[in-house]
Amino acid sequence: MSTQRPPARDPAEAYDPPKQSESGGRIGLQALSRFCHNIGTGLHAGVDVRRVFESEANRGSMLHRNKVIEIRDHVARGVSISSAFKASNGYFPALLCEMIEVGERTGRLEQIFIRLGDYYEQLLKLRRIFLMGIAWPMLELIGAILVIGLFILIIGMVSDGEPPMTFFGLYGVRGAIIYFTIVGMIGGTIALTIVSAMRGWVNLDPIFSLLMRLPFIGTGLQNVALSRLTWALAMATNSDLSAQRAVELAVRTTQSTYYMRFIDGMKNVIGRGKTIHEAFSTTGVYPDEFLASVETGEIAGSLSETMLIVSREYEERTKTFFRVMTGVAGTLVFLTVAGIIVTMIFKMAMQYIGILNDATQM
Repeated sequence: MSTQRPPARDPAEAYDPPKQSESGGRIGLQALSRFCHNIGTGLHAGVDVRRVFESEANRGSMLHRNKVIEIRDHVARGVSISSAFKASNGYFPALLCEMIEVGERTGRLEQIFIRLGDYYEQLLKLRRIFLMGIAWPMLELIGAILVIGLFILIIGMVSDGEPPMTFFGLYGVRGAIIYFTIVGMIGGTIALTIVSAMRGWVNLDPIFSLLMRLPFIGTGLQNVALSRLTWALAMATNSDLSAQRAVELAVRTTQSTYYMRFIDGMKNVIGRGKTIHEAFSTTGVYPDEFLASVETGEIAGSLSETMLIVSREYEERTKTFFRVMTGVAGTLVFLTVAGIIVTMIFKMAMQYIGILNDATQM
């Protein structure tokens, strides 16, 4: 069933939205999944898009309601839905905005929202699996840190002056304060880095490009990007979009300059009468199996259907990748705990041996 919506400008056109009065927040993963499902279900049922947003504006936090109201008002003024979402000052993720544009250009907006709802729901499940996988190792790490801090405090309390055994020269209240300050600074730096990456405060493209060259991690990140790209390409090529525009929209859904930097060159290749397969091949960053699937789909005249099948394969690989990474993260935390304990025991043993040597020489 086709989506009902008011006339909209071409999403590719520049749009200068009014400045928002509220910013600084981002929709949570659970709320985002529910939001996409609600919008997609409403559009699939044939409800007018403005009515759908009007209904959604009655749910969620005050920030969420205000953002949805802003989208509804922009759409009512004839602004494209994708541009209205992009005017939310980062409240909605960039991937959602890119995929909405694909949906608008292909006439499959309700399918896009439903699929995105499933996608974000799966991400939520993977995040829960990851947190559960590292929960016990993290408790062990916290316990080891507290035990060491308690040891530093106790050896200073039971000794007059400098005790015979210390933890890297730290003992007593002053040593415990220094120890916990260092641990807090390290933990705070790690937490700030993670939050900054999640909220897009730092440019991770150089790191991403480096990780893409690593054997296992690079393949996993590639599967994540290609699962998005192939699905978007399936939607875009099953429409009246030009090949250049379809490729551009599909590649943009990867949300990485590692792939997006080649968009102009790929469009030029297609503009010279070359195939989509040749456009992807010229970049040198796509795997052979993906290129073979694109070539087969073009030759058979069923590129959209082929990409839809391939997208499911990459999606399954993505799930496997995150499960493996959960196990790896848990193992690394466990090894960190073991390393701390072994280091502490070794350090104390060496100090004890030194005491015995001094005693025998007296």
